[in-house]
Amino acid sequence: MAEWGRLRRALVVTAVLAALAGCTSFPTPTQTTPPATTPVSTPAPTTTPTPNGTPSPTSTWSAEQSAALEALAKFGAADDQIGADPSAFTEKQMRQLLEPFGGGEALESTIRWHLSLRKNGYHFSGELVVLNTVATKPVDDGRGPEVHVTRCQDQRQGKVVDSDGNPVRGDDFKIPEYNLRQFSVRKPPGEDAFRVFGFETINGACP
Repeated sequence: MAEWGRLRRALVVTAVLAALAGCTSFPTPTQTTPPATTPVSTPAPTTTPTPNGTPSPTSTWSAEQSAALEALAKFGAADDQIGADPSAFTEKQMRQLLEPFGGGEALESTIRWHLSLRKNGYHFSGELVVLNTVATKPVDDGRGPEVHVTRCQDQRQGKVVDSDGNPVRGDDFKIPEYNLRQFSVRKPPGEDAFRVFGFETINGACP
């Protein structure tokens, strides 16, 4: 579940930290990861793509929505950094980079994905573009405030490649052209920051 490259990381971090609209790009194998929780709240502000593909807010995000989107951006940036060259990281180093911004199954499945790439001598190449973003209002079911972020990603330029840069064949490493992905971003009790705890591909129009 992983992108990656310097250009895409710059696009991601700039988009969310500057506009707080959220623009990370997680590589999407055909298998999906179960969500940490099922969203039950009403969608809040959405975003629309600008000419260069970077989403911009159509209305103001709340402080908690902004914090959740920032956590998602940082998780994505760490994910991108590892995905560009998984062989350069040990499992411990992967965890150290991702854990400040992720937890639960989101963290573990992302590490498993990178270890699979590293084992085969593969890495992720290309650019994934977030076409739109929707974030729910935060809800708290006793596990801390949680925001569900849904994004449509254009993944046509993303691919898994081998050490020679050749695209990898086979369903296990196939990246769909588009992906409607939902993220569960939560601030657990006793913690002062949001982290990504789950994500999955969902049904819906994308683009």
